[in-house]
Amino acid sequence: DTARTKLRRLQQIYQSWQADPVFPHPDGYNPFELVLSKRDLSRPKPKQPPRLSIAKLRSIIKDVTHLRDRAVIGLQLKLGLRASELKNIELRDVHLDAPCVQDTYSMLGTHQAVAERPNAVYVPPRSERGGNKSFRPRVLPLDAEVQRLLRQYLLVRPHADTDAMLLTTSTHNPLTTEDINRIWREVFRPEYNETKTHRAITSHFGRHRFTTYWRVEQDLNRELLKYMRGDTPGSATINDRGAIDEYIHTYYEDIEPIYRNQIYQLTG
Repeated sequence: DTARTKLRRLQQIYQSWQADPVFPHPDGYNPFELVLSKRDLSRPKPKQPPRLSIAKLRSIIKDVTHLRDRAVIGLQLKLGLRASELKNIELRDVHLDAPCVQDTYSMLGTHQAVAERPNAVYVPPRSERGGNKSFRPRVLPLDAEVQRLLRQYLLVRPHADTDAMLLTTSTHNPLTTEDINRIWREVFRPEYNETKTHRAITSHFGRHRFTTYWRVEQDLNRELLKYMRGDTPGSATINDRGAIDEYIHTYYEDIEPIYRNQIYQLTG
């Protein structure tokens, strides 16, 4: 819709120019067609991210001492979350079986999608949480390592009048996507800046590494991986598959034991 709006406005501008006698071009003149007849404006093939082994990731994360930053990187690497999805996680979306944390945050794990699913996180679709990209709601397991990362962070999280889980250290506002990318830059650069063969590491690397692990290294069923990533399942819609709870149940119970048994470990 945004692209169509911009093109429509651009077309109106060119039509105005064509009708204005001050412009020395004939009616119907289109500079885009002129450029395209002389130049190839196709996109270059995108570069692949660098290949980092799990052992290498462990060695990098070991040096991250800030508990929030360790949680940010760990959650994206282990859940394949986009930066926009991560920043939008609220306390009610996280069911963490940890009494010391539950006593501190009364809202923790109260969303209906995770209320009966211990140690899990709900990732809402774009229709429910503004800024999220996926059309598909999903629940993902939190393994022992992510539970530990979250416990450590939540016990020192600043008190603030917001339900957002991840906060800035100075103003105690919810993190933005730029804040999350800055954390990744500070941890992985300049060593993993862009090169002639590889793109620079950003927060999107976590989603790429997560996908590569499950599809290439574990050969996980494509539909189960699409569920974990929040991809649309073929042509099916939520309405096609029934109520949201049934829709999530179809896949969460399928991936939970596989995930808990096979997800890689990033910290000691």
